[in-house]
Amino acid sequence: MSNLNGKTAVVTGAASGIGKEIALELAKAGAAVAIADLNQDGANAVADEINKAGGKAIGVAM
Repeated sequence: MSNLNGKTAVVTGAASGIGKEIALELAKAGAAVAIADLNQDGANAVADEINKAGGKAIGVAM
């Protein structure tokens, strides 16, 4: 994936499965990621994982 520094991504359904993996890859590429999901706890957990790895993310309830 190309350099996404300075970009922001919103990934829906990102608390698990394919959405989570997409969010993790976007964060690795440098994007700030909003983790949007019906499962607020799951969204926060993925955001925490990204933040602990040095990325920038926030969990958002839908």
